[in-house]
Amino acid sequence: WYQRRVRDSKGGQDRGFVLGPVEEIMQSLDDNAMNLQSMSASRFVGPFLENVQSWEKKLSHISEVVEVWMVVQRKWMYLEGIFIGGDIRHQLPEEAKKFDQIDKAFKKIMNDTAKTMVVLDACHADARLNTLEKLSSDLEKCQKSLNDYLDSKRNAFPRFFFISDDELLSILGSSQATCVQEHMIKMYDNIKSLRFEVGNADEYTAQAMVSSEGEMMDFRQSIPAEGRVEDWMTNVLKEMRRTNRLLTKEAVYYYCHEIKRIDWMNNYQGMIVLAGNQVWWTWEVEDVFAKVKKGDKLAMKNYSVKMHGQIGELVTRVREKLSSNDRKKYNAVLIIDVHARDIVDGFVRDSILDIREFEWESQLRFY
Repeated sequence: WYQRRVRDSKGGQDRGFVLGPVEEIMQSLDDNAMNLQSMSASRFVGPFLENVQSWEKKLSHISEVVEVWMVVQRKWMYLEGIFIGGDIRHQLPEEAKKFDQIDKAFKKIMNDTAKTMVVLDACHADARLNTLEKLSSDLEKCQKSLNDYLDSKRNAFPRFFFISDDELLSILGSSQATCVQEHMIKMYDNIKSLRFEVGNADEYTAQAMVSSEGEMMDFRQSIPAEGRVEDWMTNVLKEMRRTNRLLTKEAVYYYCHEIKRIDWMNNYQGMIVLAGNQVWWTWEVEDVFAKVKKGDKLAMKNYSVKMHGQIGELVTRVREKLSSNDRKKYNAVLIIDVHARDIVDGFVRDSILDIREFEWESQLRFY
C-alpha cells in the first residue's frame, strides 16, 4: 500500500496522508481473482473450497473498498482546498462545519492506514466500507450545497456562467476587487480588464474598461467595487451599457460638427466610429433619395463623388504614422466605406433613384 503526504499550497501546512496510485493494486486484485476462479472451477478444489471462497469474498471486498476510497479521496481533496482556510468558509458556514467533521473522520482513517500499510488489513478494518460510503454521501451533499451556492451567484450575475466553477470560486473567495481581472476576457467579448483606482481608504472604484487591443472607454460614472461581487459587477455592466449608449449618441450628434470627418474619428473608439459612420451613411443615402424625388437628378452622382473623396482622405491618413489602434480603426472604416461606395456606384449605374427600390431595401441600414 503506497501513501504520500500532502502539503497545503498555502503556507506549506501539513494536510495529512492520501493514497498513492492504486493501479498496481487493482491489477493484482484482478489477476488473483482470475486465479481463484480457475481454482474454483477445478475438480480438485474440494479440500480447499472453503479457503478459495473466503479469499474470493476478501478480494471482492477489497476491490469495492478501494473504489469507494478513491472516490472519497478525490472529493475530499477538491473540497478541502475550498473549505480549509478560504473565504468560502465565511459564506457557507453550515457546509464548512459539516466538512470539518468529514475532514476529521477522513484524516483519522488515513492516519490509521499509515500505521498499517497493509491493503488487506486496511480494507477489512471495522466498518471501513460503511464509513467510506457515509463519507462519500456527506461529501456529495457538501458538493451539492456548493453547486447551489454557485448557481445562486450565476443567477444573480449571469456572465458568471461563462467561467468554470474553480474560476468562480477564486473570485468569490477573494476580498480583492482586482480578482475579476484575469476572467474579464471570458465574461465579456474583447473586454480584457477594468481600470481600477484606489482611494485613501483602500477602496476600489471601476473607472473604465479596456479592450484586448488596449483601447479604453472611460465610464461616465465610476462604480464602487464594494459589497458582494455579483452586485457591483452588475452595476459595472449597467454602466458599460450606459456609457456606450451615451458615447454613441454623442458621436452621431457631433458627426462632422465643425471638424472634418477624419478628425471626428480621433475622438471616439473604433466600434463607436463604425456605428456612427453607418448611421450617417444610411441617413445621407435616404436624403439623396429625397433630393432626387424633389427633382435633383444628379444628387446620387454627387454623393458618389463625395464618397470617393472621403475614401481618398482615409487612404492618405492610413499612409501616415499612426498608432496600432488608430491604424486598425481607419482600416476598418475604409473597408466599410469601400463597400458603401460600391453600393452607391451601383445605384448610379443602374439608375436606382427611389427609396422603395429593392436594391436599397436589401441593404443593411443603421438608424
